[in-house]
Amino acid sequence: MVSDTNRAPIEFSLVRRFGDNLRAGMEFMPRKNRWSPVWNWRLIEADGWRPAIALGQSSAWPSSKTSGSAFTLTAAQSFGKGFSGYLSASYAPNGDLWQIPAGVNWRVNQDWTTRIMWDGNNLHPIVTRHIDNWSMSLIMLDGSDPTLAFSIGF
Repeated sequence: MVSDTNRAPIEFSLVRRFGDNLRAGMEFMPRKNRWSPVWNWRLIEADGWRPAIALGQSSAWPSSKTSGSAFTLTAAQSFGKGFSGYLSASYAPNGDLWQIPAGVNWRVNQDWTTRIMWDGNNLHPIVTRHIDNWSMSLIMLDGSDPTLAFSIGF
């Protein structure tokens, strides 16, 4: 597993959905015994050519440039069968760092998704297995360091 001091080799999250547009919860990184708030508020739903717009906060742990939390403004849009993409403006106050993350998602089927995430500096391929209200992701940080993320939604 990843050994970089700014990154956790494993991460857990518990997220509650409040209606259709708001999700909030906590992330936990056991290596550092660190908790971090996570939330996502969809301000505008995607409609035709118009992308969805959302505000959010989560840990910046995939980034090699900073630790702590990052705040994001994201535009996301579906563009083909099972494919979607997103582009964000992200600010991590801990490192006074602005980034422009982006990614492409592919829903292979109801149980599996893949993503290529650009954090503003590096690519991180991700494969996720979904089962009911939980998911497990294998993230290859910088394309080479395996990391696990577990999430439960309710």
